[in-house]
Amino acid sequence: MSAPGSVSEETENTIVISIDRSFSDGNPAIWPKDPKYKLCNDRTYREKLAVLWLKKMGAYEDGMNYIINKLPDGYAFLERPRIVNPDIYDRFLYGHPVGQYFQSTIQFFPHFYYLMTGAVAPCKCALCERLQKQKARREAGMPLRGGRLPGPTPSRGSVTSSRGSSLAFRGSSVASRGKPVARAARSVRQPVRPVVDGEGTTDVYKLAIMELKENGRLSKKIKEKTSMDWRAERERLREYLEKLDLQPSYIPRAGEIVLWTRELNGGLLWNSENNRVEIFSAEEDRWLGMPEWRAGVVGQVPEDDIVLQDLVETTPKEQAVNYSGFRIETFPDPNSSDKSYSLHSKYVPLRCIKPFNSFELFVQGMSRKELHPSIENALTVMSSFSLLDKYHIKGTWPNAAIYCRGIFIGAELLIIGDAVRLKPKGYNSNSLQNASVTDVMVIDEIQMELINCEEDVKSANLAEDCRVRLSGKIYTTSSVRAHKEVDVTKLFRGLSEQEISNTFQYTGMGGYGNWYHLYTGKTAKVSHDMILGRCYEPDAIRLLFGNLSMSHDLHGIIMARDYSRQADGRIPEGKQWFWGDFRTQTLAIDSLNGEDVGYYSEARDVKMWRANLKVIDGTACPADYREAKLPGEVGRPSAKSRSTFAEVRKTSSLVSTGLGATTDISNTVSSADEGAAQENSSSGEEDLTVPMKCLLGGTEETEEDYVSGNERKAKRSKH
Repeated sequence: MSAPGSVSEETENTIVISIDRSFSDGNPAIWPKDPKYKLCNDRTYREKLAVLWLKKMGAYEDGMNYIINKLPDGYAFLERPRIVNPDIYDRFLYGHPVGQYFQSTIQFFPHFYYLMTGAVAPCKCALCERLQKQKARREAGMPLRGGRLPGPTPSRGSVTSSRGSSLAFRGSSVASRGKPVARAARSVRQPVRPVVDGEGTTDVYKLAIMELKENGRLSKKIKEKTSMDWRAERERLREYLEKLDLQPSYIPRAGEIVLWTRELNGGLLWNSENNRVEIFSAEEDRWLGMPEWRAGVVGQVPEDDIVLQDLVETTPKEQAVNYSGFRIETFPDPNSSDKSYSLHSKYVPLRCIKPFNSFELFVQGMSRKELHPSIENALTVMSSFSLLDKYHIKGTWPNAAIYCRGIFIGAELLIIGDAVRLKPKGYNSNSLQNASVTDVMVIDEIQMELINCEEDVKSANLAEDCRVRLSGKIYTTSSVRAHKEVDVTKLFRGLSEQEISNTFQYTGMGGYGNWYHLYTGKTAKVSHDMILGRCYEPDAIRLLFGNLSMSHDLHGIIMARDYSRQADGRIPEGKQWFWGDFRTQTLAIDSLNGEDVGYYSEARDVKMWRANLKVIDGTACPADYREAKLPGEVGRPSAKSRSTFAEVRKTSSLVSTGLGATTDISNTVSSADEGAAQENSSSGEEDLTVPMKCLLGGTEETEEDYVSGNERKAKRSKH
């Protein structure tokens, strides 16, 4: 391996590196002949190549400027005016034997290094790999991909497939290099129809079901490599979920609905005279009335650490509230096209935010007319849910399960490892019984179960019946419930302090008192309908509500779900839940953090995205480069670009995080059409037969008690 050639230093503190010109495969004959292409200043390009080269060799020094003396022979940096806006120039590096251009220095550097090292090892650049594939196909007598077959232009009677190869009808001719024209066959086999979703993205879920049917069994990771949403969110979503594992449960999460007020000049206390929670000013020693509560969506979470005391009094922070606080956007009407409330946002400290599940306690004493409209807007979506981060599929034909790392249920986001409170058996908002919440599940798995998968790949649904199940071990603070299931011959005891510490991710859970196993410690499954919300740490519960009851929001949550089933126009009559593909769909919002999201964004040019993915993967053909609409590498004026790729972060917060924007997990667009469930109040079965294209949904859960995983019986899907 040769080192960079002779080095000289200019007066401008720039080191000029002379390249080895003894070997180059550049060919000026393949430069574009169009007069619109002109040579342009390549200084910045050569500077970037020099930096990459020295870093590769380990000779780069910070503070120094480097530049190579020229490009390899046969290579040229050309520019041409953009068709739509001639004032903007696109720039490319031509000269590679394959005849295509390099889009950037990053793409060209592997080939540059290959030339500078004397071509002693095969080149790994995208264009050389494509060239090798073309040579291999020629040697095998196969047609080239990515363009027209060698030979004369096909006659009018031929049709070009999506890959560019021509399919000849009778009477047309296609010539192969060096071979006579063969007689066309009487019939042409039609190309296999790709399995894609509504946006043309490969539907990995249907492909997995096809594989399951063929092999009988399946267990594989889910990778949506052709989905820009999936690709952009991978790393940042993984980091965010890891962060949630480490933080206390009382901290609001991105994408959640919360109760909030723009300011809080005092502490919240119970006013026994008015029978409601009001602001009390210790300085003035008087009551200041109720806060101006409203419902909102968490758009951004703090960068500063949050401590328990922040629930009631903001502790000193290193940064201003726009970094140490939460960005909350007022929640708009999900049944209306007017989303202007989303523009009403503010960064507020944690003390101005309360769990929306507990809205009933904090707005107690207010008439309906006094409530901010956003509160009823939020109540409207309390019977909605969406899955987050589908990562694995496993099954035995004809059934399968898609495993997820999180689920939004109503106002909250729940992830694997969370301790969640379970609804008492048989409880409803009209119950006269004074029920108490005593049971808590620690989530081990979140599954989307597919019952009787569809054999027809053209079917709108993945299976005849789909349902969501959360599994994990269940614990209770009720010794009476636990004692009923204990063998009388065995010693009855609660969990030790060490067992409690090992069981719950949250600290101090022993503050609730004694904990006991239910179902003798076996894993059980419950429906999302049985989940109330996260079980906060005892110290946080005391600060928020003044006691250790886990039932403070029981009636409010069930009442809110009943209201939602009547008010949410997306839930048809007889259905119980709206099942969204992603969070912003369940919230019915079209913007977050001031940016358009999801299908509402003008930047959601899926064709452009797909072409960009091919460029990133090194599999792009010239047509893909055109569709990618990539901005030039250097020297571009600040005029508005034809491309909307620079605005791609507007499509979803998860996409934006993949491009380096603020972390937010409210919008994960999946290629799976998850469907909607059918109510069956007697058996508890769900029948998801309404495709998500209709944006309608609903599931129903039986009021059965929890069923141990070992005691479950197979159920027939309803027809």
